[in-house]
Amino acid sequence: MKNSFDFKKLIPSLIAIVIFLGITFIYFSPVLSGKTLSMHDINMASGGAKELQDYHEKTGEWVYWTNSMFGGMPSFMIVGDYPYSLSSKIGQFFTNALPAPANVIFLLMVGFYILMVSLKKSNAVAIIASIAYAFGTYNFLYTEAGHISKILALAYCPALLAGFVYIFRGKYLLGAFLTALFFGLELYANHLQITYYFAFILIAYTAYEGIKLIQKRELSKLGKVVGALAISVLIGIGMNGMRLWNNLSYSAETTRGKSELKTSSAGTSGLDRDYAFGWSYGIDESFNLLFPDIMGGGSSGSLGVDSDTYKTLTSGGVDAGMAQQFIGQLPLYHGNQSFTTGPSYSGIIVIFLFILGLFLIKSKFKWVTFGLTLFFLMLSWGSNFPSINNIIYDNLPGYNKFRAVTMTLTIVHFLLVFGAANTLSELFDKKFNWEELKKSVFYSLGTIVALAVVGYFSVSFSGANDASFKESLTQSLGGDFSARVLNALVSDRESMAIKDIQRGLILVLLCIGLIYLFSKQKIKHIFLVAGIALLLVFDMFGVNKRYFNNDDFMNKNQAQVVFEPTAADLEILKDTDPNYKVVNLTTGFWSDARDSYFHKSIGGYHGAKLKKIQELYDYQMTKDGKINLPILNMLNTKYLIVNGPDNKPMAQRNPDALGHAWFVDSLVSVPNADVEIELIGKINPKNTAVAQENQKLSNKVFAKDSANKIVLSSYKPNELVYETNTTSDQFAVFSEIYYRGNIDWISTIDGQTVDHQKVDYTLRGIQIPKGKHEVKFVFKPKSVEIGGKIDLAASIGLVLLGLIVLIVNIKK
Repeated sequence: MKNSFDFKKLIPSLIAIVIFLGITFIYFSPVLSGKTLSMHDINMASGGAKELQDYHEKTGEWVYWTNSMFGGMPSFMIVGDYPYSLSSKIGQFFTNALPAPANVIFLLMVGFYILMVSLKKSNAVAIIASIAYAFGTYNFLYTEAGHISKILALAYCPALLAGFVYIFRGKYLLGAFLTALFFGLELYANHLQITYYFAFILIAYTAYEGIKLIQKRELSKLGKVVGALAISVLIGIGMNGMRLWNNLSYSAETTRGKSELKTSSAGTSGLDRDYAFGWSYGIDESFNLLFPDIMGGGSSGSLGVDSDTYKTLTSGGVDAGMAQQFIGQLPLYHGNQSFTTGPSYSGIIVIFLFILGLFLIKSKFKWVTFGLTLFFLMLSWGSNFPSINNIIYDNLPGYNKFRAVTMTLTIVHFLLVFGAANTLSELFDKKFNWEELKKSVFYSLGTIVALAVVGYFSVSFSGANDASFKESLTQSLGGDFSARVLNALVSDRESMAIKDIQRGLILVLLCIGLIYLFSKQKIKHIFLVAGIALLLVFDMFGVNKRYFNNDDFMNKNQAQVVFEPTAADLEILKDTDPNYKVVNLTTGFWSDARDSYFHKSIGGYHGAKLKKIQELYDYQMTKDGKINLPILNMLNTKYLIVNGPDNKPMAQRNPDALGHAWFVDSLVSVPNADVEIELIGKINPKNTAVAQENQKLSNKVFAKDSANKIVLSSYKPNELVYETNTTSDQFAVFSEIYYRGNIDWISTIDGQTVDHQKVDYTLRGIQIPKGKHEVKFVFKPKSVEIGGKIDLAASIGLVLLGLIVLIVNIKK
């Protein structure tokens, strides 16, 4: 039998891979010498995961509960294993194939390249568009911050759309396999906000293509499409059955879920509107997509010695060295966000080509792309465009579960690059003459110029924080001189914007020049391709290097400094008690997981805290800016880290910590959660426990006896064993966070299952009969036990589907 496989068909893709690897390692050259990034979110995740990783190394077992953050929480979204999920194993392989952060940027290019191949774009278009997609500045800023799951989700989105494309083009088996594979990888990335946003694109594409089939009366083909999509989606979801079930059950208990309180600071159902819209892009700030520094860039930036600010300082008598140091950390950003590390820049070449496509391309799908772009741009404005965004927040299912609406700009970038790629394909393949192009090119240039003019005149170059900046200068420079420095800073912001607008217009004119020469047959196709590629790389590389460059890398030893134990840590670690808690009052402990690396911390860092613990923090843990010690006591906070006499952290023993468990004198039943959370701030938790009526506990007084004992005899993150010995029936309160009691956390006395109750708003309580007993709590979520079986079945389904595709193609 003659082998019909043609290796030459792989050469274009191999060339693309080599180019992607080359451009990735040129940008991230420090990783070749062993350097790395100290990424904030990765560091925080490492802190939260330490207890679980240590336990895994010791036992070989992954558990799904940790006591190292927020007093205790599920670890579904921290670290763990999905042993029967094929998509998770493939995803881990892809992620670990290259060193970070080169790995995720490379995957962004590969994902978009797969989409371009599915759309039958030329290799040149596919490569250029893939680079443009990966090099959007938000991708780099998110990577630098350690938002790796977000970038992985963005990498798999285009490839997922490619599966849909193959299905609608009649390659049902191949399309179903790719859709199942990349849907599984998309869910493996575990950033449901990105997946949620991208679903709008998948729905829009499906509706567009589906309507075309209906109009052509190709109902049998439509049936095959629906069948292929259904099978692939089921397999993709199934391979993440455990993960999705974990997330679904956990999400209902977090700040995104429903509160028991009538008015919750954490949102009554979903996120609070102000919190969800906390990062909203300014409408005028959207011009950043074309001109990156029109709003000043990042919140903290530097200027040169030729700046007005430097000249103003030195002319006013400030030492040149001090002035140069001062201009290295300036509040250049003057937009609406409270803080930003940089703009969402999609590239002036990309946007010019996108606009050109609106005038040039005949396909009606360009208007779907344009409409989606405007829609997601509008979403990014959040609280700055309340007339529409409030309606969407209130009515669009699931939308109020997500925060930082500026994230929609990553989808805007995808759409802009997608449109630009279609324009490049038209230019490269159809070979228009200049007369056919002239009107569309000039209209597009006019649009860019108009946007530049409107953008420049809509920006004031003064920021909301300028008054406080001036006030801070007044103490050392005086009022008049501070005003002069601020005016100089405003002038420098304006100069930055003008330079970026000029830079952008020059790049557009150079791009138009290449198109003109090609249409006039003055240059060959290869020079047009190379010229546009060089312009785009020059543009995107240059802007990204402003915010993320070689200076951000460091030796691995330097990156580990964040986890160097302090003297306070070392002192606390001498304690052999397995399960006490620590709070660090020298830091913002509620948003810092560094302490979780060493201790079981009351604080931590996580985007999805349990709602109960967040409400406890908001209502009772801190009052009038001070810590509420009785609340810390009931959480068994044995140590406080405070500033010592030399202003260095020191450990302070809390003698009033109530321990692992204790017997209370009385039990108080209250009608609802609002009364419960108010009352725990008034009682002494050592003597009294408070429970809602729905816990089926009644007011009761218990006989006190100094002989009564309850001790923690065995500790594992997912299993706690206590020994009790009492002279009468008692009610015990445990300093452990109540979570899905009697569903996922199962309690037993002497091996017999008994229910435990939620008391003191966040803790566990259980009535214990007199005598000697063993009380055990075991974390056994059904989502893990049953979800793993779903993972395995769907993974087998993907393998079978892949084999069918292979066999069919071999036969052909």
